[in-house]
Amino acid sequence: MSPTHPSREEEADLVSGCIAGNDAAWERLLRDYAGGVLAGVKAALRQRGHGPDPALEEELLADSFEILAADGAAVLRSFRGESSLATFISVVATRRAFRVLRDRLRHGKAVDRKAEHDKRAPRPGEPDPSENAEAGERSRVIVEAIAELAPSDKLLLTIFYLDGRSYKEIAAVTGLAATGVGTKIARARARLKERLERRGVALEGSDPDI
Repeated sequence: MSPTHPSREEEADLVSGCIAGNDAAWERLLRDYAGGVLAGVKAALRQRGHGPDPALEEELLADSFEILAADGAAVLRSFRGESSLATFISVVATRRAFRVLRDRLRHGKAVDRKAEHDKRAPRPGEPDPSENAEAGERSRVIVEAIAELAPSDKLLLTIFYLDGRSYKEIAAVTGLAATGVGTKIARARARLKERLERRGVALEGSDPDI
C-alpha cells in the first residue's frame, strides 16, 4: 500500500534511516512503496509493448529495491527531496525495467544473427567471406586512426609494427635514446588505442594490421 502524502520531513527521516542501515526503515520503505513501484513497472512494460508477466514484474520490483540498497544505499543518498520519494523510487524502477527489456531485445537480436550466420557459415576448409570483409574494414579503420596521430607517433608505430625493427634499431633511425623507445611506443600505442575505441575497434596485443 502506498503512503498517504507523507511530508517532506517524514520522507527525509525515512531515507536517513535506510541510509543508516536501520532494518525497520527498510521494512517500512518496502511496505509503503512497493505497490507504487510495481504499478510503475507494469506501466513501463506496457509502454514497451510487453504483456503481463508476473514473474518479470516481481523480479524488477526486487531489482529496484536492491539498486536502492546497493553500495551503502548510494542511489538513495542522491535523493534530495526535489520530487516525492514515491516518484524518485518509481523512476529508478522504470529505468531498470527499460534497461532489462533493452538487454533482452539485444540478446534476442544477437541470437537471431548467430542463427542466420550459422545458416550461411562455410563448410570446413572454405574461406568465410564475412571474416575477410571484417578484416578489411578493421584495417581501413586502423589506417585512418594512425593518420590522425602526430608524425612522431606514426613513425614509431610504422617502424615498430610494419618494419619489425628492434628498439635499438629504432633508436638509431630516430635519434632517440634506446632506453626511451619502449615508453614512447607505449604512449603512441595508447593514443592509437583511444582513437580506435572511439570507432568501436579494440587494439589487441601487437596487432598485425598496424
